[in-house]
Amino acid sequence: MQSTGTYYYDGKGVSATVLLEKHKLLIQIPREGALTEVIWYYDQVMKGEDGRFLYPGYPQQELQLSSPSFSIELTKRIAQQTSSVRHHRGSTFLKVLLILVAIGALFYFIAVPRIAGALASRVSVDYEKQLGEQMYRSLKGSFVVDEKRTALINEFFRELKTTSPYNIKITVVKGDIANAFAIPGGRIVVYDKLLSGIGSYPELAALLAHEFVHVQNRHSLRSLFRQFSSRIFLALFLGNFDVAGAVLIQNTEQLKDLSYSRKLETEADEVGASLLAQRGIDCKGFVRLFELLQKESGGATVPEFINSHPDLEKRMANVQEQAYCKNQQTTPNEALHGLFLQLKTAE
Repeated sequence: MQSTGTYYYDGKGVSATVLLEKHKLLIQIPREGALTEVIWYYDQVMKGEDGRFLYPGYPQQELQLSSPSFSIELTKRIAQQTSSVRHHRGSTFLKVLLILVAIGALFYFIAVPRIAGALASRVSVDYEKQLGEQMYRSLKGSFVVDEKRTALINEFFRELKTTSPYNIKITVVKGDIANAFAIPGGRIVVYDKLLSGIGSYPELAALLAHEFVHVQNRHSLRSLFRQFSSRIFLALFLGNFDVAGAVLIQNTEQLKDLSYSRKLETEADEVGASLLAQRGIDCKGFVRLFELLQKESGGATVPEFINSHPDLEKRMANVQEQAYCKNQQTTPNEALHGLFLQLKTAE
């Protein structure tokens, strides 16, 4: 649609030809023997008084149309384009908002736990030991400790001759659950039901080596920090370990069911198996330990993709595939065997 004889003003007045295009208004202005084209975008055109149309800028531009029908059509296009732009802007804002929410969720659920786990390395060993002792004291009131087996299992562990900055202390407790867990700073708790199912000293050595690696490599501390990351992230970031420690102590019961990542669980298996191999203890102790755990679980299996632990079948295969466990030369350890027999017959 075109209109001629339109008055155009941008500091100087002139008669112009105006054309309505899809997204813009094209103004053709004859000046100094040449035809100059000026573009107005509909969403920026403003309707003024007396049927005039204005366009922002300096100097402000102005149109006075001679055709009423052209003025009506221009007004319609301005309204349509303005509505379309607003809708687009609203849609763009919503998309940006959704992206920001998604980024925030990813940061909260993925980045924060990972950062918190990494920040655990800033905790000193001495502070970790103090924290672990407080956590153990918080749990101890709910334990019925088997003092005799506790003394024997610590003697058994010392016979493994491991080196560590932590003073490893193992406690045997009574309970109808086949479980063992590591506390940051050097404490390990073993339930007597699990001990009852273990049939040889390599199996017990595998269990203690596995839990020892969780302590030695700070798996328990890192996993706890990840689990409660949303509550302790800022405290850790600012170096306020007392606040972070208070959160962990308040949630000490979570240690009994602490879930390690697949990576950490595999690391504990592999490093634990290497400790056994270096001492001539049969790596198949791990395999038999896993078979016992599988039996205690009732044979139920959880698909690995929704379980933090590698499944037991994969753990068995993985240990047996380690170079230090293949064609292994084992050496009978009479001291460990004797202590194991005492543990099994202790009352």
